[in-house]
Formats: sequence, structure tokens, C-alpha cells
Amino acid sequence: RTAMDVPAPNRLENFVWPTEDVSRVPFQVYTDQAIYEAEQRLIFQGPTWNFLCLEAEIPNPGDYKNTNVGAAPVIVTRDEHGEINALLNRCAHKGSLVCYKPRGNVRELTCVYHNWVYDLKGNLTGVAFKRGVQGKGGLTDEFKPAEHGLKRLRTTTYRGLIFGTFSEATPSFVDYIGTELAACIDRVL
Repeated sequence: RTAMDVPAPNRLENFVWPTEDVSRVPFQVYTDQAIYEAEQRLIFQGPTWNFLCLEAEIPNPGDYKNTNVGAAPVIVTRDEHGEINALLNRCAHKGSLVCYKPRGNVRELTCVYHNWVYDLKGNLTGVAFKRGVQGKGGLTDEFKPAEHGLKRLRTTTYRGLIFGTFSEATPSFVDYIGTELAACIDRVL
């Protein structure tokens, strides 16, 4: 039996790194879908801080920059109050990308697919054809825009570096990296 004959969840459990030569990475590590999904879930979506960008890259209200956390596209914005926000770059309606340009300055974020509009904090502020067209279609009265914003990441800044996490369980940034690594960053400034 080959590794590919074993169902995906069991391939991870049964995977054994070769003991005779630790300098070679088995090809399966790079190609196995279950390993890839586990990396996305445990590393990038898990309780870790991920570097997003520099504060200097979004100095003004309305500035944004696109980046990724693993495979997840992320928009980092500076809103009208100067606050930094990190948002999943996927429209809450159909999952389309909201921002295509790598960086820019905008007043709001608009999905080109169906024109859902979000503020720079990721709150849904407008829906095209919300009332339908000529009395047909549209959203029900039960639709609550507050429940359909862009998914937010927790953010923190440290010495001009912006980090984000999808997990509420992630400890504070300095607790996460430790005082020794924090000191290495501190001495650069």
C-alpha cells in the first residue's frame, strides 16, 4: 500500500519521517492536501501572530495594503480615526475578493461582484438592490448588515510592525514571542 491509498486524515497520523537521512524532506510534505490543510488550520489560522505589513506602508487614513496569512487574502487598512484593521479579503456575500490592487487609498471597500460596500473597519454599509428592482427581489426585513461584515483579524503593532491573528486564544504579542526575541526587535530601533 502507498501513502496515497490511505484516507487523508490517517496519512498525517501514519506519516513517518525517514530516520536514515533527516536532510531530505519527503515529497509528500509538499504535495499532500491533508498536510497543507493542517498547516493552514494549525499554523496560519491557529493561535499565532502573523506579520502583515509595516505601519509606514499605510500612514494615512484610507490607506490599505493587501497581504496574505497563509492562503487567506487579507486587507490591512487605516481607518478615518487612524486605527489599523485587518480584514479577510473575501466578500461576506459570495466570497469574491474585495480588493484587487496591492495597495491604495480609499474611503470604503466595494466588492465588484455584487457591489456590497464595507467601511474601513469591515462593517457592511451598503448593498446594491437591497430593496430589489421594481418590487421584485431584494433583502428581507430580517437581514441585519451588522452580521455580514468582513471577517476581522485581531491586530497589534510592535515597533512599527503590524501583526494579525485569526484566533482569540493567541496570547499578547510580547508573551507570544518572548522577551528575548522582543529585545532583538527593540535593539533595532
